[in-house]
Amino acid sequence: MRELLAVMGSATDASLLDAVVEGSLDGVLLLTADGVIVKANRLALEILAVPHAEVIGRPATTMFARAGGECSVLADVRKQKLTVTAVETFGDGRRVLLSGTPVVDELGALRHIVLNVRDTTGISRVMRKLQEALGPGDVYRPPTAATIRDLAAPDAVLRSAVMRAQHDKAVQYAAVDSPVLLLGETGTGKGVFARLVHHASPRNAGAFVEVNCGAIPEGLIEAELFGYVKGAFTGADSKGKAGLVELAHMGTLLLNEIGDLPIGLQVKLLRFLEDGEVWSIGAVKPKRPNVRIVAATNRDLGRMIHDGSFRGDLFYRLNVLAINIPPLREHPEDIADLVDMMLAKLERKVGRRRTFTPDAIRALAAYRFPGNIRELWNIVERLVVTTHGETITTRDLPAEITQLTSPTRVDEHDRPSLRKARQKVEAQLLRDALSRFGTQARAAKHLGVTQSTIARKVRQYGLSDGVA
Repeated sequence: MRELLAVMGSATDASLLDAVVEGSLDGVLLLTADGVIVKANRLALEILAVPHAEVIGRPATTMFARAGGECSVLADVRKQKLTVTAVETFGDGRRVLLSGTPVVDELGALRHIVLNVRDTTGISRVMRKLQEALGPGDVYRPPTAATIRDLAAPDAVLRSAVMRAQHDKAVQYAAVDSPVLLLGETGTGKGVFARLVHHASPRNAGAFVEVNCGAIPEGLIEAELFGYVKGAFTGADSKGKAGLVELAHMGTLLLNEIGDLPIGLQVKLLRFLEDGEVWSIGAVKPKRPNVRIVAATNRDLGRMIHDGSFRGDLFYRLNVLAINIPPLREHPEDIADLVDMMLAKLERKVGRRRTFTPDAIRALAAYRFPGNIRELWNIVERLVVTTHGETITTRDLPAEITQLTSPTRVDEHDRPSLRKARQKVEAQLLRDALSRFGTQARAAKHLGVTQSTIARKVRQYGLSDGVA
């Protein structure tokens, strides 16, 4: 960018630069170091919905405020003199990807700031349309270099509306390099979402490195994360060792169980997030690996900040883009598809083909799964190994699941009647929707569920698309 600005002294070259800027697929604004707009291309004006005459010479923060948003990256660009990216929401609901790039002189002084603005509102809408086009039997995953190289794409079942919403958010966040914080109970699939962010990002050709902050002894985790140089301490490798942060260069680093990171290491991680520098143990100069950070935890970081066991400044630095992954009990409609996926994987692993009866699937869906998807995995694998027949029935299920629907339990003698009443209402709603709208897709849209849910319920209740 510095070279481009240098040619503006020539009228011909300035015209060429104008053509390049106007032809950009992003909105582009050139600001002074103080944030005053000195140039804006046509697309930037369209995104901000303001005429050219009202933009030039005005602070960028004022123009973004008129659109109902913020220009939050400016302070960080000035402070760090690094490219900073954020997602802003305008007053009319539009989602805008905003990147600020510093332009410095030979002495390192900030001269200008280049803002790239892109309206990303349509990304989620396009993906939903694509999923509808694929049909209920296909799960859409973004094409990436990793999948082209036949690497395993993240295993995810995304039928329910709540999980599809989190999937769309993960893909949207993958387009930028800001930290992502994954929140959710143990076993909800935070690791799967971290891999989804990596696979859907421009970094998918790089390494995906995972470290469990709670599984490494406190005395070793600094060396594991940041590495050490030759002779740094007694027992150190004679050649030194690169840390996991450095090994994730040009890729993604997943800091799993970030809530278990010792308070002393939190300071060092914060320093890396703020200035991009890593100091290995015993090093006399830092390294600057290019790494995208994804953190995950099942702990209440807000309470930990209050208790003094987690730094508030680190939390705010990590909590740029957050994804709350719901527990399995909040999307039981995914259980049937999860079981199908697990059975297919286990067939390749243990060489046994098994199926679940509809009653067994319904019993699983009624269970609350305190261990979430990980607990479901354990149950399915155990049943595949221990059952003799090819079909797994309710009689094969663990007692903690079958007791929920057992009519012999006195304290829950009314549960079957309540369930049947709910199913009767559900079946009637399906009949009415199918009769009124004619197709499963339209009925699903009317009822606010996915087409696959409609298809499964149709089979469950023995209905047909044309039933009145």
